[in-house]
Amino acid sequence: MELRGRQAALAAGLVAALVAAPSVRNGFVQDDHWVVEQRPFLQHPGSLAALLTEPYWPRGFGGVLWRPAVLASYALDYRISANPHWFHAVNVLWAAAAAAALALLATLIAGPTVGLVTGLLFAVHPVHVEATASVVGRAELVAAVGYALALISALRSEQRPAWLVGVALGAALAIGAKEHAATLPAAVLLVFLARDLGRAGWRRSLTAAAPAAACATVIVMLYFVARRAVAGGAFTPGGLAPGLRGLDLVDRAWAMLAISLEWWRLLLFPVRLSADYNPAQLVVTTALTARHGLAAVVWIVAGLAAWRLRASVPGVAVGLVWLVLTILPVSNVIVPTEVIVAERTLFLPSWGVMLALATLGASVPWPRRAKAWLLALALGVGAVRSGARIAVWRDDESFFAAQQRDAPRSFRTLWLEGLEAFRQGQPARGERLLEAAVVAAPEVAGPRDDLAGAYLAAGLWAAAVQQLRTSIAVDSGRAPPWGLLPRALLGAGDTTGAGDAAAMAARRFPEEESVVDAAADVLAGAGRCGEARTLRPRVSCPRAEARARPQVRP
Repeated sequence: MELRGRQAALAAGLVAALVAAPSVRNGFVQDDHWVVEQRPFLQHPGSLAALLTEPYWPRGFGGVLWRPAVLASYALDYRISANPHWFHAVNVLWAAAAAAALALLATLIAGPTVGLVTGLLFAVHPVHVEATASVVGRAELVAAVGYALALISALRSEQRPAWLVGVALGAALAIGAKEHAATLPAAVLLVFLARDLGRAGWRRSLTAAAPAAACATVIVMLYFVARRAVAGGAFTPGGLAPGLRGLDLVDRAWAMLAISLEWWRLLLFPVRLSADYNPAQLVVTTALTARHGLAAVVWIVAGLAAWRLRASVPGVAVGLVWLVLTILPVSNVIVPTEVIVAERTLFLPSWGVMLALATLGASVPWPRRAKAWLLALALGVGAVRSGARIAVWRDDESFFAAQQRDAPRSFRTLWLEGLEAFRQGQPARGERLLEAAVVAAPEVAGPRDDLAGAYLAAGLWAAAVQQLRTSIAVDSGRAPPWGLLPRALLGAGDTTGAGDAAAMAARRFPEEESVVDAAADVLAGAGRCGEARTLRPRVSCPRAEARARPQVRP
C-alpha cells in the first residue's frame, strides 16, 4: 500500500506540474509588484533576523500580515534570479508538492485508489489557477504543503513518536505561509477520526491524535505570539469589503451564507471564473433573500447526505468537515477582511470536496471502465479550463482585460479604468470613474487615495483633503494618504494643520522615504525648518514672504 500511495502522490504531483507549467511565461502582476518585485529588502535582506521580522506587505501598506516562510522563499528566489519566470517556475514546484502531499494524505485516510483520484482531481481544478499563476499565490501553495505534511506526520506519529518533529516542522511551514493554518490542530483530530471510522471508537481516535494536536497547537500559539511582536495585534488591514463594516459575528455569518453559494459553484462547477468578486458582482446583505434560502438548502442537504453516508461512504462527511474547517478563516465570519470571495483562498478547502467526490465515486456500483472514462473526462475538462485561465496573469494588461470582462461592475474594475483614463489624458472621465469606485466601495481606501492624487494634480486642495482624511479614517495604517495629506493641507492654506500632519506622518512611517521627504518639504514650507532638517538636513526653507504663498510639489 505504501508503494501505491507514493505512486498516487507522484502521479498527482506530475499532473499538477503539467497543468501549472504554462504559468512560467507569466510576469509580475498586480500584488506581485508590491509584495515581491518592488521590495529591495528581499534582494538584500541584511540578515536572517531582519527577514524573519519583516511584514508580508510593506510597512507602508499597513504591515499587519506576517508570513515569514513565504518571504524567505522569495528571498531565496532572488539569490538565483530576479526574473519573474523563475519565481513562477518555483511556484509550479510548490503546486506539484501540494498536490502530491495531499494525494498521499488522502491515501492514508481512504486508500490508494481514492487517494489517486482525489489527487488528480485536485491537480487539475481550475479554481487553483489564481494561486498557481500569480507569484503571491505561493502563500496558498506553501501553506497547503506544510498543512499536508503535518497531517501525514501526525498519522505516522502514532506508531513512531519521532514523527512529531514532522508535525512541528509542517505546522511551522504552514502557519508561516498563511494564517488559515491556525486550524491545523482541529484538522489533526479530523484525520485521525477519518482514518479510524468503522475501525475504532472516537475516544480512542482522539486519544491517539492528542500528542500531534498538542504539538501543532504549540506551534500555532508561538506563531501568534511572535506575530504580535512583528505586526501588532490586528489580523487584517483597516479596510473592509463593502457591506461588512458594522456587522457583528451573527450578521456576518448570515450575510456570508448567501455568498457561500459562490463557494459551492466554484468548487463543483468552475466554468465561470473571475478576477474579482467584489460588489456589485456580489452583494453583501443581511436581508432575507432567495440566495439565503437556496444556500441554506444546499448546506442542509450536504449535511444530511454526509450524516446518512457516514458509515458507508465516510469520505463525504470528512470532506464536508474539512471544507468548513479550512474555509472558516477566510469566510469573513470570524474575522472580516477586504475580500468577499477570492478563488485562491479555495485552494486548501477544495481538497475536502475532491475527497468527498472521490469516495462517493468509488462507492457507486458502476463498471470500472465507465468510471475511468468519467474520470478522464473530468480531468481533461479541468486541465483545459485551467490552461486557458493561466494567461489572465500573463501581465497587467491581460489582467486588466480579464477584470473588465469578468467583473465589469466591480469597484476594482472602475478603479483600474479610472487610472487608465488619467494615463490616456482623459481627466474628466478618470475622475468620474474613480468617484464611482469610491461610491461602490466606501470602506476601501485605495480608490480615495488615487482620486485625491488627481485632485492634488488639478490644484483642488479642499477636495483632496476630504478624500485623504476619509481614507485615513478607513485605514490609518497605510502610508500613501499620510504622504499626500500634508501637501493638500498646505495647498489649501492650512499651514498649521499641514505641519502637524507632516510631523505625524514622519513619526508613523519613519522607514517610508517618500513620506519622510514629503513631510520635510511641507514642514519647511510651513516655516518649521528645524523639524524639517531633522528629517532631511539639506532641505531648503523658503523665506517668510514665500511661505505666505504656499508652493506644493506635484
